[in-house]
Amino acid sequence: MRRLASAFAVMLYSMLILIPIGLATQRLILVTGPNPYDWTKSLSENYISQNVLEFTLVQAVSSTLLTIIISLPIAWSLGRHRWPFESLIRTVLTLPFVIPSIIAAMGILTIVGPYGLDIRTNENTWWWTLIISHAWFNMALIIRFCEPLLSKLDPALEEQLRLLPHGRTRASRLKNLWVPLLLPSVVAAACMTFVFSFTSFALVRWITVRDNTLESVMAEVSSSAGIQGYMEPTSDIVMGASLIQFTILLTSLWLTSVIQRDRKAILPQARPEHVRKPNSRGWLVIVPALIFAVLPLISVVIGSFRIRDLGESGGGFRWGTDGWNQAYHGSFSFAPMSEAILNSLGYATITILVALPLGYALATTINDLEKRSPNLARLLDVFTMLPFALSAAMVGLGVLLGIIKLDVSSAYQFWALPSLAHIMLTTPFVVRIMLPAIRSLDNSYDENARVLGMGEFSRFVKIKIPLLKGSIIISSIFVIAMSLGEFGASFIVAKNSDWTTLPLLIDAWRAKPMKDPLSAPASNAVATVLMLITMGLFMFAERFRNNRDGGMF
Repeated sequence: MRRLASAFAVMLYSMLILIPIGLATQRLILVTGPNPYDWTKSLSENYISQNVLEFTLVQAVSSTLLTIIISLPIAWSLGRHRWPFESLIRTVLTLPFVIPSIIAAMGILTIVGPYGLDIRTNENTWWWTLIISHAWFNMALIIRFCEPLLSKLDPALEEQLRLLPHGRTRASRLKNLWVPLLLPSVVAAACMTFVFSFTSFALVRWITVRDNTLESVMAEVSSSAGIQGYMEPTSDIVMGASLIQFTILLTSLWLTSVIQRDRKAILPQARPEHVRKPNSRGWLVIVPALIFAVLPLISVVIGSFRIRDLGESGGGFRWGTDGWNQAYHGSFSFAPMSEAILNSLGYATITILVALPLGYALATTINDLEKRSPNLARLLDVFTMLPFALSAAMVGLGVLLGIIKLDVSSAYQFWALPSLAHIMLTTPFVVRIMLPAIRSLDNSYDENARVLGMGEFSRFVKIKIPLLKGSIIISSIFVIAMSLGEFGASFIVAKNSDWTTLPLLIDAWRAKPMKDPLSAPASNAVATVLMLITMGLFMFAERFRNNRDGGMF
């Protein structure tokens, strides 16, 4: 029964991933022809995509390096020192990663200029704004990967190293202990940071002046891709960008999977309360980090009440709730905020009903295969991360073209386009959260239950679910938050329907010409609502997070 369920889960996931992407690829190839060289060559030949690969790589590498530089001292301070309100500090510092990227973009724009106009007149400003924004968004990855390891390492190990010739100085201890110890975790976190920076869309869309990433250029030309006889070069751009992005991201994700699987706790460990020591100077790291984490979020709220004054001077501001009223009631061009909230919650409900059980089944299958066939388990582990390598834009385009290929009428159904894209994008996160928890289960509970005559379903309900309760709750909340804030795929699929989501409404209000003084406050008002919902979900999930696994989340 269990193997049958595993086979069904793998088959269903394969269909959800491969059928839309396969149909979309087939449709694009009908336009472009089956020549990968022509696809990649088109990126440098078309003015829309010139230098896009170079910019994507440079900004992703730069963002990754800056993220490591900023985040490692924070992870060290959290892992090796004792803090009052420790849980709250950790929650605040990891909030940026779960906040939807469209909210981060609105917050950054409000900080750098009244309406984000300043960064569009100075190339140096918007370049560093983008890199710092990616570091802000991804610093939680370094913290999540490194802090649990630092918080458990027995202090006696460093004390013993001090007695040896190669451990008498701080530099030698750093070289011979901490660098080898932290390197796998840092590399794994760096790979994931690179992936999220490489596929950045909302931040690139709103911060950069003229340069696109592979992700944003695909989203920009997606509406005309796959149509024979109409703007056919855009199909070449999509195929070329997808091929390059898939190759680079799959390599990064494979490396992350290998590092996570092979990382074992072979060093002496101690309870965190015995490892952490008070350190008053650590506040010099933690306080700036907290300010860095919350500043864009606070600016979103402030920006929702700050309205440009169109008086004679035209350069002042006034404070009011006009932006909130505009967002709440909507207009002839924009849906009211309540409608967007209901649509987003509807998509999130459909997503969690599918992604949670499917992700759990896949994680269980990988864990079982690791005992019987490690190579097959490794293959399935990498396969579950395939949507990461495809990127949100390609997933959205694949769903759109795939659904149209199968049944045009389905494109106009509420459940079809965004829900399928959200399921494809969130299921890998469920696998990544559940897999470490399943690996850490004590099999003796299940074996004792077998001896007592409990059936498989009874063992699942009475043993596994209680033991995995924390991971299940975290997975559920993460799926809901991801679905509510998903922007890249929704930008492609939902804009072709009548069902606007909260991120799309934020983007639409912000894209309105700035001669309307309420466009920026209205976008910030919707962003504030989405931010508060996401923060509430995440803070609730923190109560159930187990710090011992050292996983991504």
